[in-house]
Amino acid sequence: MANIELDIWRGEWGLASIDLECLKVLTYMKFIGVPVKVRESNNPFFTPKGRLPVMRDGRTVLTNFEEVVEHLKSLHYNTDVHLNSKEAAEASAFTQYLRDKLYPAYQYAWWVDEKNYNDVTRPTFAKCLRIPFNFFYPSRYQNAAKEMIDALYGEHTDLREIEKTIYSEAEKCLKTLSDRLGESEYFFGNRPSSFDAIVFAYLAPLVKAPFPNGTLSNHVKGTANLARFVARINQKNFRHVTDEYNKQNAKKQSTGSQSDREAANFPNQTRNKILAALFAAIAMTGYAVANGMFQELKDFEHSRDYNEMFENEEEDN
Repeated sequence: MANIELDIWRGEWGLASIDLECLKVLTYMKFIGVPVKVRESNNPFFTPKGRLPVMRDGRTVLTNFEEVVEHLKSLHYNTDVHLNSKEAAEASAFTQYLRDKLYPAYQYAWWVDEKNYNDVTRPTFAKCLRIPFNFFYPSRYQNAAKEMIDALYGEHTDLREIEKTIYSEAEKCLKTLSDRLGESEYFFGNRPSSFDAIVFAYLAPLVKAPFPNGTLSNHVKGTANLARFVARINQKNFRHVTDEYNKQNAKKQSTGSQSDREAANFPNQTRNKILAALFAAIAMTGYAVANGMFQELKDFEHSRDYNEMFENEEEDN
């Protein structure tokens, strides 16, 4: 088998990738254990369709999840072999259900909500890109998301009404997912399927991204079995990513704590320096008085004043 290469958006917040589609492919490959060389890309401009992920296997170049799954099946890598026909049909129906109900809300939270976009989405994606592409691609993706929302709900519909509707539909979808999962480790038996990779790719970024407007994210986090599902898959398949993130985060917190301590000690340090200077000044003053220096200076000042006065009188004369 030729060496498989996968170009993806880089990770953040303990995620292997910040992108939904990249995370689908990467998680599926982890499930089936296919040897793959993963590269974090900083420029989708030269990809076949101007987007990521891109999987290369010799001359075969694939750019979406479904194509990747079918290609890997042809290489006898298939995580769905344990599904019976009923389960396969159910997984397919659920996948379309997610596309219809959860995907619009996902896009809204990431790209349409202005606060989330300005504070989290745009700077996160811009950090992944080279100049000048970091100015181009985030706004391009935002425009595409807005066009999709306009197509679904009407261009002139009140955005607040759209948000209310879109999140309501998404929450119903998440409730259905939660009921289907129950207390099981995966959605179909005790082995992961391609559907588990899809669900994880949807939910993990919502759980991890620090959105200021976290309506959808908070609903995922508040659904206990879905939150455990995300944590479990992340730990089993991307533990090295999580560990590295936790390590770096702890280092930042330690550096921050040291800076905070220094900042907290700054008033004390300043006070000590001032007291030391005052003490030195008092000591020098005492020494000066003891040695009659003040008296000499006083006499000198008086003599200078007298001389100036005499000079003035002479000038008057």
